[in-house]
Amino acid sequence: ISKVVVAAVRSTAPRIAFGSVGETILRLTRTEAALAGGATLDDAVGVLEQEIHPIDDVRSTAEYRRVVAARALHRMIRDAGGW
Repeated sequence: ISKVVVAAVRSTAPRIAFGSVGETILRLTRTEAALAGGATLDDAVGVLEQEIHPIDDVRSTAEYRRVVAARALHRMIRDAGGW
């Protein structure tokens, strides 16, 4: 059972989905739009933080999942050399 899951497609029309940060898998359309529109990485992470709705459970706290999701997006984009 995952604490946070991410899948993304890097292109001019980015696609990003996160699991374990809401009731179901979430497609982060506002974060995608921010990246496609040229937002900074920090701005995109800010949008992500508003777009997800993690919960507390026996595996993790909501705050932990929020931090990990933000770091995962940041690191994924950084390691890919940008969006």
